[in-house]
Amino acid sequence: MREIRTFELDRCDAPTGWFIDRPQTLRVTRGQIWLTIEGEAGDFWLDAGASVELKPYSSIWVSGARDGSRFSLASASTPARSVGEFVRAWFARRTLSPHIAVSKA
Repeated sequence: MREIRTFELDRCDAPTGWFIDRPQTLRVTRGQIWLTIEGEAGDFWLDAGASVELKPYSSIWVSGARDGSRFSLASASTPARSVGEFVRAWFARRTLSPHIAVSKA
């Protein structure tokens, strides 16, 4: 089973942060979004139809470049995680700035 979540952003919205806890695909379904992936050298401007594969235990920031921009986050079902994976995820979340909204999308 796949989990797919759809989000709509307004141009006036502040960038929103997510902690990615498992492999996911971010796909722009309408408009244009700005994406920053922690550790990447540059930002991404993605138009409708574009997608990016996101690695687990990473942080991203997303903002709408146009009103009503939409994107989806999709992930496959994941098997039960080991204790080591839980510990790694916990430490990765602890490094995020407390003023950033975090979602385990």
